[in-house]
Amino acid sequence: MEKICILNFNNTYKSQDFYKNKNYEIVDLSDLKNVSRYCDERSLEMIRKRLSKFYHSKIKFIDSGNYHYVSYLILEKINQPFILVLFDHHTDMQPSFFKELMSCGCWVKKTLDENKYIQKVIIIGAKEKQINLIEEKYRDKIICFSEEFIEEKYNWEEFSKKYINYPIYISIDKDIINPKEAKTDWDQGNLTLNELKEIYMGICKKHEIIGIDICGDSSYDNKLLLNNYNKINNKSNKEILHIIEEEFTDELEVNV
Repeated sequence: MEKICILNFNNTYKSQDFYKNKNYEIVDLSDLKNVSRYCDERSLEMIRKRLSKFYHSKIKFIDSGNYHYVSYLILEKINQPFILVLFDHHTDMQPSFFKELMSCGCWVKKTLDENKYIQKVIIIGAKEKQINLIEEKYRDKIICFSEEFIEEKYNWEEFSKKYINYPIYISIDKDIINPKEAKTDWDQGNLTLNELKEIYMGICKKHEIIGIDICGDSSYDNKLLLNNYNKINNKSNKEILHIIEEEFTDELEVNV
């Protein structure tokens, strides 16, 4: 099994055990200040340096969705054409409120603007309102499936065969999952973990996966709530990791 990289911003994963019987390594980022939701270039460079020894890990858990912009740093290390498959209740395609700041809401847009290897972004589960706000100039690079759409039956494997013709990088924000099965810091969608598995397996089948990250754990200050949320999120992380392991095993068998 691939080594798992745990990014520790909030000590969230310390009370979870989904990874502890696996081959894992921890990147400690808990001392960094002013990096939640927004991050200036100096802090971004510090995170970049801390991650430099861990890019070899294909699977990364990156804490709360407040740090989803870390995906931007991971993607900049890819040196071949690729497609980003994003499971997210938000498009993360908003213009940055401050040009000098990276944010969890603009990292996909910045990746499309700056990364020469990205060929396409497939966004699954975002709200229709946010999808409609995507600037016209990006429309030929993005395929969106709104949360309303994915409630319908759809042949994901057929879609994958037709539209995915490069290796894929997968980013999963658990805010796509319903609140009974995951607890996040943001408004959430209605997808079940079983539905996530069905879509994930359909899209990934017979494609090379060059990396995966998962975010969307809770960073609430309320200890009582957080303990309860961590139990729920530990279970969802365990299930998502199982889905990933299953697909990596299938991929290895295909490659052999």
